[in-house]
Amino acid sequence: MTDARTLAAAVLGVALGLLFVAAPETILQVQTAGRLPQDRQGRYGEDGVSGGNSDTGNGERDPAVPARWRRLVQAVGVALVLGGLYFAWTFF
Repeated sequence: MTDARTLAAAVLGVALGLLFVAAPETILQVQTAGRLPQDRQGRYGEDGVSGGNSDTGNGERDPAVPARWRRLVQAVGVALVLGGLYFAWTFF
């Protein structure tokens, strides 16, 4: 049973890490329930979305997501990949 857990940790670590590295904006939006703190404007009950979404149509990134948050999510992704590779190494 321990081998199955180790293999699952390796696969999940590498898969999540690659997702974190490849799509940091998606991870940030999921963690903030689709909205970023700077998108929250107005009074309670009003929709204060300022219209800044990541689908600009020309391939540009969302300017509302600071680069430092993207880099932090990507760094966590690299750590997850390394952890997954470590578990894979101990499995074999």
